[in-house]
Amino acid sequence: MLSNKKFIAMLGGGQLGLMFTQMAQKKGEKVLVLDPDSDCPAGKIADKFINADYLDEEALRTIVNNCEVCTTEFENIPFKTLEILEKKIEVYPCSEALKISQNRILEKNFLKKINIPTTEYFEIKSKKELDRLSNISNWPYIIKTSTFGYDGKGQKIVSNFQELLNAYIELESKDFILERKVNLKKEVSQVAASYGDEIFFLPISENIHINNILHKSLVPADINNEVNTSIRKITEKIIKNLNYKGVICIEFFIDENETILVNEIAPRTHNSGHYSIEGCNISQFEHQVNILSNKKSEDSILISPAVMINLLGELWNEKAPDFNAIQDGNVHIHLYNKTIAKKGRKMGHVTIINDSLKSANDIADQLFKSLN
Repeated sequence: MLSNKKFIAMLGGGQLGLMFTQMAQKKGEKVLVLDPDSDCPAGKIADKFINADYLDEEALRTIVNNCEVCTTEFENIPFKTLEILEKKIEVYPCSEALKISQNRILEKNFLKKINIPTTEYFEIKSKKELDRLSNISNWPYIIKTSTFGYDGKGQKIVSNFQELLNAYIELESKDFILERKVNLKKEVSQVAASYGDEIFFLPISENIHINNILHKSLVPADINNEVNTSIRKITEKIIKNLNYKGVICIEFFIDENETILVNEIAPRTHNSGHYSIEGCNISQFEHQVNILSNKKSEDSILISPAVMINLLGELWNEKAPDFNAIQDGNVHIHLYNKTIAKKGRKMGHVTIINDSLKSANDIADQLFKSLN
């Protein structure tokens, strides 16, 4: 008997859900999106949209009745939602992987347990634990809320114990992690697609941030083969220990001593992997669709060097930027169909592909300057 469940469920309707839905529909799949925001980008194009909370019982019943498989757009979906769904349908990533990666303390402890290198860190779960850190001498550190932090939110650099005390009060959370600030040479990220029995690694991107928000990703990253191999081995180890199926991104720090450290695990497609839509034969979103629709795949090959630049809400300050003037066939504009432009909000991205990474980067910088 054939199943009448015809949708792939996507929890979250932001730009990652939007680009997933676009790819799924292109490949002949139907997508059901659940999001509490009635104006979310993916909800506007979904084959079925449920505007409800992620723990809404009726919404979850609708997913179970209409979908054989479910995925998530970002890590701040309640892991309890996944626990409920995975009793009835397939869920990738699994609730345990989401639970670990959405909490910085659990994430760092997981990495420590499997001997993955990270920066030095301390857990802060009470004022008493905070007071024990008064003898730290190797400042600066970064205090971060253990949950719900992204794009620089919920964190603060502190250079002494008094600044730590002030930040502890200011950030208003129960749990924190205190991480030693890395003497950073560069940040890179590895997007990988785990099909369960096989892992495909996308080309590693080199990332540049402005005000803690990703500004630019350059591919290929300026790293040697040894570093590339080490990053892939660490990523594979994380995937296997998380029992992970789906697309994942691992953010890495490379310090001035060439030490490779894991910064964060993102259990989803990632901003730094957007270049793959035009830059690779198989994008991160196509891998995500393949995994959820139980299709085989092959490796993602870089077609040509690529530079991705984020378009933030500031560009819409006075009026919407004029993208019609951009006629270059190697410049690809993606707008996320968001109604309200806010400072720091990701409204879209541009990917430039070129035979030369330097040329692509020069074009990206000129384009960004022209839009400001």
